[in-house]
Amino acid sequence: MDTSTRKGQRSTINHEKLSSQFPFLSLKAADVDKYPDFCALMSCLGSHLNPECLTLQTHRDLKQAEELLRHEKHSWLLQHILYLELQELLLDYEIRSQEVSLSSRDQQFHKVLQQCLTQAEIGDYLDFSPDPSSKLTTLGLTREELDRQNPYKQHLSSLQQALIPVMEERLRRRCENLVMAHDPQNTSQESSKLMFAKSSQLPAIVEGETLQLAENKQKLKEDYVKKDKLFETYYQTLLDSLQLLDTLISRFKLERQVEQDTITAEWLYAKCDAMSLKIRMVELQILTETFTLETVQALRNVRSHLEEAHKEAEKEKLHREQALKAYQAVGGGFEKIVAEYGQLMSELENKQWALAEFDKSQGKHSVTG
Repeated sequence: MDTSTRKGQRSTINHEKLSSQFPFLSLKAADVDKYPDFCALMSCLGSHLNPECLTLQTHRDLKQAEELLRHEKHSWLLQHILYLELQELLLDYEIRSQEVSLSSRDQQFHKVLQQCLTQAEIGDYLDFSPDPSSKLTTLGLTREELDRQNPYKQHLSSLQQALIPVMEERLRRRCENLVMAHDPQNTSQESSKLMFAKSSQLPAIVEGETLQLAENKQKLKEDYVKKDKLFETYYQTLLDSLQLLDTLISRFKLERQVEQDTITAEWLYAKCDAMSLKIRMVELQILTETFTLETVQALRNVRSHLEEAHKEAEKEKLHREQALKAYQAVGGGFEKIVAEYGQLMSELENKQWALAEFDKSQGKHSVTG
């Protein structure tokens, strides 16, 4: 294996390594060879940074903080779910009280639960300062003072004992509804115990699906990055190929293009001359076939007749022109004479017609006599 081949393989390996460590960098294989110091620096940083450009210690601290936040969020969500369920329970009691008359025990239970929940809500508004170390409270009150003002403090233990089974049953039904919503096809015919058992595994299942979805999104993002890099690579390869093709055309083909064009032009010129001669020959052939000896003699006879007719027409034209000039020499009185002559001719025709009619009538009388 020669030196250039080994160098190319090292460049490819370094390029793949840097691309995996820093996917946001648009590095090319040529950049690795062009900027070796920069690539060495990035490779050194890669051993201290993660793909998100965080130090390893910061990454560990961030993971620890996220775990602590997740634990605190989990605790808060548990309390918030219980709080919302208590509110819904009180709302159910309110609705039931509108529909049917509750027993005195249920009314007392509802009243005590409402008062205790209100006392607990008031306690949440005591600490209004954003500083967790501050001891300032609303109106200077403390939780101990609020607890002393609760008239049902002595009933808290019995209230909890009565409330726990109710809350467990409501939460159990809610868990079953969540299981059915997550997988309605496979859980529609299952028993309540089996559905409740599945509900205990539902958080892990949902978390696994969430992690799988996050991994799929990350893979999709990496695929997008790879696609963009492949597009840049293919585009650059296409540009290089076009540049090489242009060089080949200008260097090898265009050098002989002038000579080839000259030969082509001479060939076209000779072909045009041959075509012109062929057309002229076809023209002469058509003339010889059209004008035979008999046709030519007939055309000459026609021409002689036409010339004689033309001469006669010229003579007639000359005679008419002389007559017209004679009429024009008479002057303006000639028109009156012509008009008068036309009138006399009309009167003559009328009198001739009258005489003819008279002769006809005379002839009829002689026959009858």
